Amino acid sequence: MNVRLLLIVCALLGLVATFLPAQTTETRRASGIIGSHDTVEIRVFREDDLTTTGQLSPNGTITMPLIGAVRLAGLSTDGAARVITQKLKDGYLVNPEVSVSIEGRVRRTVTVLGQVQSPGVFELPADRKLTVVEAIGMAGGATRIANTKKITLKRTVRGQAQVYQLNLKDITRGKASDTTLREGDVISIPESLF
Repeated sequence: MNVRLLLIVCALLGLVATFLPAQTTETRRASGIIGSHDTVEIRVFREDDLTTTGQLSPNGTITMPLIGAVRLAGLSTDGAARVITQKLKDGYLVNPEVSVSIEGRVRRTVTVLGQVQSPGVFELPADRKLTVVEAIGMAGGATRIANTKKITLKRTVRGQAQVYQLNLKDITRGKASDTTLREGDVISIPESLF
């Protein structure tokens, strides 16, 4: 009886497998908000010469045939396709069909050290800004022995290290504004002496 049941189950699994989409080894192209250093692929239907793949420049642009540099950083993939479509319509193609996909993302991170529950390196979201309070929250929050009045934010600006002193209690009470983080920022929370 067990062998018979096993054969029925195998047959049913084989039947179900025929209706499931086949798995491919091709990497799925990503959509979403395009980051300032991401690698994108731009395709124009039936215009293979216009296909462009590359990493955005430091100012968030990519250069395409016919239309030159196009700023894509901060746009969604659909928004970028609309911008490129409009530029191609302006004197080049009658009705272009454009698709934009993100082929690779550059991981932008901040580091939270010291008296937090889970110190570590955290990724900056591509689609929104991240603040000091949110980063500390991502690290599990301050420990009970943390000195939240003397948080240090270290940032490199034009090759020079700058250090800012922050008071988490003042920020959370609304007495001071929260700081938006940038790539490479390091937050350090010291231990309280008492």
